[in-house]
Amino acid sequence: MHQLFEPSVNDMKITKESLESQAVRYLRTHILEGHIKLGEKLVESALAKQLELSRSTVRMALNSLVNEGLVIQKPYSGWQVVEINQQDLWELYHLRVALESEAAAMAAKWASCDDKALLADFFQEYQLLCLQHSGDTRRISEMDWQLHQMIIEMCGSERMQSQYKQILYPLQAYIALTHQDYDLSDSASSHQALVQAICAGDAETAAQQARANITPMTRSAD
Repeated sequence: MHQLFEPSVNDMKITKESLESQAVRYLRTHILEGHIKLGEKLVESALAKQLELSRSTVRMALNSLVNEGLVIQKPYSGWQVVEINQQDLWELYHLRVALESEAAAMAAKWASCDDKALLADFFQEYQLLCLQHSGDTRRISEMDWQLHQMIIEMCGSERMQSQYKQILYPLQAYIALTHQDYDLSDSASSHQALVQAICAGDAETAAQQARANITPMTRSAD
């Protein structure tokens, strides 16, 4: 049986996180890490028993994952993890380019000095990780995603953050499913111009660098 509330040593701290939020985090993590497969059916009653939660709590958690683009609810057949084909990937790529480039420009223009300082500090940690632990591809990948999410948050638009989750999470799930490995040896330095442009308030360059940092996905022929 999966343990829903068993934290790692580094996560041992008092929290007021609701049962619903914990269930969302648990299910999201298991989807993104590939333990729950794309297209897999999710049975509300079985999840409630497995996680020792009420069905209403599980239902609310699944609804939250619908809003994040990771789960769909099919009429008369219940819940299912989203499936992603090449056409979906092509669309997600272009949506990501549009959102991230605009968010980078907005962050360069409007983010506070404190937010830009936090971004610079985070980027230094990112660089240090790549330099000292270049083989820790999982952590490097996590910091890569975190950097992009931080820029989205810095733009100050809650609507954009909400839309971005619907792109980001399905992409992460797809990568976990296909076991696609990207060369992360130059991960931090490839973002340096983007971070510098945002911190300098150069919106045009920030947008250009955001577009350049996203791996292109080709559209299927059919």
